[in-house]
This record gives sequence, structure tokens and C-alpha cells, in this order.
Amino acid sequence: MRPLLLSRRGLVLGAAALVTAPSALAEDAAPAHAQAAGAKPRPKARPKAKAKVEDKPAAAAAAHASHPGMAPEEAMARLMEGNARYAAARALHPHADGARRLLVATAQHPFATVLACADSRVAPEIIFDQGLGDLFVARVAGNVVDDAILASLEYSVIHLGSTLIMALGHERCGAVKATADALAGKGSPADAETKIGALANLIAPAVRAVPEWSQDKVDAAISLNATRAAAEIFANSKPLRERVLAGKLRIVAARYDLDDGIVSPAKA
Repeated sequence: MRPLLLSRRGLVLGAAALVTAPSALAEDAAPAHAQAAGAKPRPKARPKAKAKVEDKPAAAAAAHASHPGMAPEEAMARLMEGNARYAAARALHPHADGARRLLVATAQHPFATVLACADSRVAPEIIFDQGLGDLFVARVAGNVVDDAILASLEYSVIHLGSTLIMALGHERCGAVKATADALAGKGSPADAETKIGALANLIAPAVRAVPEWSQDKVDAAISLNATRAAAEIFANSKPLRERVLAGKLRIVAARYDLDDGIVSPAKA
């Protein structure tokens, strides 16, 4: 509803209405006096019907809810097309205006879910050139999977209709490097008495799985960590696994290059 804007004349008229209120009360008492004198009482004016105001949030929610979830292949294509625009410096920055904000204010139906690292340089909505309501994003250092993350991913699919889950690692991931350093006996003393070790425990299997002949073990571990996350999502969630096997959901692993901005499949 638009705010009411009153001019100076409107304020004066409003004040006049308050001043004349006693006379209106006197008119209400007049019919009884007139009836006693044999005169017909004046009929009261019927109140004007209030104009019907459109419930814009409800209408927007209904319009948004009418869109069914897209096919997993289409969701993947949409993500990669957005990344291609971003990497080429041709981002459209869609769905970022007031109309879109109103459209998704009361309901959300993201087409894809991204499990990404909490690194400040890896914002999924930016690197995939998407906007409000397009992506359901779960972020944690090292893009690892625990019960809370898995529950969030399940919610995005089961209740919001997402048809794609991407576990996204990235070049020069600090969490993976810190884990590799700790396993090599070069951990930071500053991490003592923190919960950082909990993250390292979840990343360590990927670091240990890197072949000895790998030229860049940290970089290889980054890819392995993303593929392990995707595998854990599939293995540890029966509802998501059933959707994958039915062709209703796709779970993929990918990695983001900090230098050129390109997202590519993560190689195990």
C-alpha cells in the first residue's frame, strides 16, 4: 500500500473535519427529537465500500510458485551459461531489482543448490551470474559435508524443488592447504584450542588420497575434496539418492579457478 501524502490544504481540511465533529454528533441526536415532533428521521448515509486492495506479496508468491522445477540438465546448463558470462566479463546481473525482490519475498524456488567454500572470493551468485531466489547456497570452509550441511541440501531439494546440487571447490583453497600442512606436521600454532581441527578432520581423507606422484598435491586434494563431498551427499542421504536414481536430481563436483573465473568439472 502506498503511503499517504498530505498537502497543506489536505491537513487544513483534516483539521476542519475534527473541529466539526461535535456538530455531527448533534445530527445523530436530531432524529430522536424530530420524531417526537412528528417529523420523519433523516436516513443515515450508507458507508462507502472500501476499494479492494490487491495483495501484492500473495500475488507474487502465487506467480512464483507456479513455475515447476526444471530438469537437472537444464539447471546445469543455466549455471554454466551464467559462469561463461561472468568469466567473459559479460555478466547480466539478473533478478536483482525491486520487482524480483517482491516476487520472491514470500516464497523461494531455487533451480540449483551449491555447496561452496566460505572463501570471500567464491560467491556462487556472482560467479554463476544469478540473482535473488535462483540459487540455494550452503557455504562452509573447505566445502565439507556434515549433518547440518546435508540437512540444508536435503531441504533445498525436498521442500524447495532444486534439481541440481553442485559441490564446488576452488583453486588455492586455504582450508585444504591448512589440512595438508597439519598432516605434514606443519600446522599453525594459532589453530591450537580452536575448532579448525574439526574442518581438517573432514578434509583429511581427500588429502591422504592424493597419489604420491602428484606434482601439486594441494591442488589435487582440492579436486578430490569436491568429488568426495558429492559422493558423500549421494551416499548419506536416501531421499536424495532415490531422486538421483530416478533422474529427478543431479549431484556433481566442480572447481572454480580464481584466476580466470571458470568453473570446470572436478577430476578425481
